[in-house]
Amino acid sequence: MEVLLENSRSKSNKHVIRSLLYKVENDELVQVELSGKKVMPIYKVGDAKIVNIPNKGIYIYVYLLRNIKGKVYGRAIVIDNGNLALVMKYRKLKLKLIDGDPQYSKYIKRLFDKLKIPVKKINVKKSE
Repeated sequence: MEVLLENSRSKSNKHVIRSLLYKVENDELVQVELSGKKVMPIYKVGDAKIVNIPNKGIYIYVYLLRNIKGKVYGRAIVIDNGNLALVMKYRKLKLKLIDGDPQYSKYIKRLFDKLKIPVKKINVKKSE
């Protein structure tokens, strides 16, 4: 599975994109630095690359965007052995289940605590 790792911002610093990749190793979250193909970032200042995630292990991919009003939103995705296990949306300081198994939400919560990203509420109930 391929993901985009990007760290870029606009020249005025009003728009910022940051994406991170972490691996769960022995109940610890470790940031992964993989080599990949360089691509053009969305914003002018910064860099981006496409990396291939190995099929073994549990990986957490977080994609966050800060807009001109200072609001942060994005997605957190858990990949288990090459398959999408959980997709959650982050918006208005809340995490909401989009698709997948809610038991993986503990990894996302621990990652957001580690990164000191504020979360008021986590919604893991599937809306029908």
